[in-house]
Amino acid sequence: MHLFAVAAAAVYAAALLCFPQAGAEAAQEGLALCARVIIPSLFPYFVLSELAIGLGLAQWLGRRLAPMMRPLFHVGGAGGAALALGMVGGYPVGAGTARTLLEEGACSRAESERLLRFCNNAGPAFVLSVAGVSVFGSLAAGALLLAAHLTAALLVGVLLRGPREDASPVRTASPAPRTRREGALLPRSVRRALESTLQVCAYIVLFGVFLGLAEAVTAGLSLPDWLRALLRGICELSNGICSLEGLGDRRAAMAIAAFLLGWGGLCVHCQTAALLEGSGLPLAPYLRAKALQGAISAGLVWLVLGLFPAWMPVSTGAGRVETQPPLSLIAGALALVAVLLLSKRAGKRQAERL
Repeated sequence: MHLFAVAAAAVYAAALLCFPQAGAEAAQEGLALCARVIIPSLFPYFVLSELAIGLGLAQWLGRRLAPMMRPLFHVGGAGGAALALGMVGGYPVGAGTARTLLEEGACSRAESERLLRFCNNAGPAFVLSVAGVSVFGSLAAGALLLAAHLTAALLVGVLLRGPREDASPVRTASPAPRTRREGALLPRSVRRALESTLQVCAYIVLFGVFLGLAEAVTAGLSLPDWLRALLRGICELSNGICSLEGLGDRRAAMAIAAFLLGWGGLCVHCQTAALLEGSGLPLAPYLRAKALQGAISAGLVWLVLGLFPAWMPVSTGAGRVETQPPLSLIAGALALVAVLLLSKRAGKRQAERL
C-alpha cells in the first residue's frame, strides 16, 4: 500500500510538472464550481443538520419514526434525522448527520454504521436541475432519476440492515447544562458546518485537478463517449453527469447517470472519509453499499425505460450545462427558518409548563 501511494504521488507530480497549464485551469474550474454550487448547496444543510440535532430533532423524530425505522432498517427512530437530511441535503450531509448522531449519543455505533449505508445521497436540486433539465433536457427525466435513486437507497437500507437482534440500544446524550449548551449551539453549528464545507471544496478542487491532468495525459486515446463519462463519474460525480450530455443512446445515458448518482464518486467518498475521521465508523461497508445502490438504481431506470419507452428523454439540453442549483439554497434556508421557529415555539411551551 505504501509503494502504491508513493507511485501515485510520483505520477501526480510528473503530470503536474508536464502539464502545469491543464492543472491550473482545472483548479480554477474547481474553485468556480465550489463558489457557484457547492457552498450554496451544502453549507445551509450542514448548519441545518447541526442545529436540528442540537435542538432535539433527533429525539422528536425518534418518537415518531421508531415504528418505521426499527422494523425496516433496524435502527432507532433518531436515525430518521439522517434519513431526512440525507435525502434533501445532498452528498455528504447524510454522512455528517450520522456522525453527529453518534457523537451526540442519539444513535449507537452499530446504528450509525447502518445509517451510513443508505442515508448519504445526492440532493434533489442536483438531480432535478443538473442531471434532469441541464443534461437530459427534461424535468421528468430528473424525477425518474431521483425516484430510482431514493428507492435504491431505501432498498439498500433494508437489504443490508443485518440481524435485528444485533442492533445496539441508543445511548443517552451527555448531560451538558441546558443553558450553556443552547447558548453555544449556533456558533458551534456554524463552525462545524464551515469546516465540513471547506473539506468538501478542497476535495472537489483536488479531484478536478486529477481529472484535468488525466485528460491531458490521455488526450491521444480514443475512448467511447459513454466510457469516458463513466470513468469521469466514478472519480467525480458532477463532471461525469455533465459528460453525458449529447450521448446518443438516451436509455444507456440515463442508466449510467443513475449508477453514478448512486455510487457518488471517489471525490464524495473522500469527503465522507474526512467527515468520519475520528468517529471510528468504518468506510468499507459504506463503499459496498454505495456500489450496490448504484447498480440497483441503474437497473431500475433501465427497466422503467424499457417498459415505458415514451418516458425516454429526447432532448439533450440547451447546450451549456448550468450547474447552479438555487433550489438547494432556498430549501436549506426555509428548512433552517422552520427549525428555528419550531425551537422557539417549543421553548415557549416549556416555559409555560414551568
